[in-house]
Amino acid sequence: MKAILLLLPLLLIAAQPAELKDIPYLKDATPLQKLDLYLPDKGEAPHPVVIAIHGGGWAIGDKKNHSFVQPKTRWFNEHGYIVASVNYRLSPAVRHPAHIEDVCSAIAWIQQHIARHGGDPRRIYLLGHSAGAHLAALAAVDQKRLREAGAKPSAIQGAILIDGAGYDVPRQMRTGTPLARVEGMYAEAFTLDPAVQRDASPTLKVDRKPPPFLILHVKNRIDSKLQSEGLARALESKGGTAEVVPVWGKTHMTINRDFGRPGDATTEAAARFLGLPVEPAPPRRKLRNGPPSK
Repeated sequence: MKAILLLLPLLLIAAQPAELKDIPYLKDATPLQKLDLYLPDKGEAPHPVVIAIHGGGWAIGDKKNHSFVQPKTRWFNEHGYIVASVNYRLSPAVRHPAHIEDVCSAIAWIQQHIARHGGDPRRIYLLGHSAGAHLAALAAVDQKRLREAGAKPSAIQGAILIDGAGYDVPRQMRTGTPLARVEGMYAEAFTLDPAVQRDASPTLKVDRKPPPFLILHVKNRIDSKLQSEGLARALESKGGTAEVVPVWGKTHMTINRDFGRPGDATTEAAARFLGLPVEPAPPRRKLRNGPPSK
């Protein structure tokens, strides 16, 4: 009995999902050209893979940001998915196409190496929030750029986009709100060159049937609503499927932070998209009638 008690902490540690941090995905990687892997302890290998791309206006953010990584990684791991959280070079040090080139290089690395970690290189899903949603969408539709990075477009089984507003860059630079902030942020990432802006626009890059898309946006955020609907029309025009889901009661931050929590509408939509069970919301605590007793 004593031996079992001594071994119990080691067994509990072994049962935890594994984390592999700061893996370079290019031969001569810069500090930002790295990814983290979160490996599940549930399900049978080979595991499907979710590549998570953080937001931050293409200028800030990190693959390890707690509000982005958790509870998403825990939720995906519990359903038998590997999560790869990816960093990429940021503006103003670089401009388009550096961000998307890094994302495509990360996808290629994962396809070439994930099998040794128990992953299935043929079942990859892209997930991103805000600027990360833009990059996930662009990677999913730009097959030429994927191939140039050494990735196989056919491995991308779907994309989950969370409240992006930059799917059509020229339009957003003309009409986004507040306009002064949008113009500055987008010009820093995509320059003032119309050709560069078009090349950075998933909506304008769809030229063949894409993988399935789940496009989530905050219900009352007009920029992401219009951009989401425009992207969906472009995807459907080439024979793709695109479900646009307006999410009530969220902000641009909480729609990302709450992903993975039981009862969260964004999580439920993702579960249905992936064919996973929808977890019920936790029961609400009953309020007492009158003041609490002393």
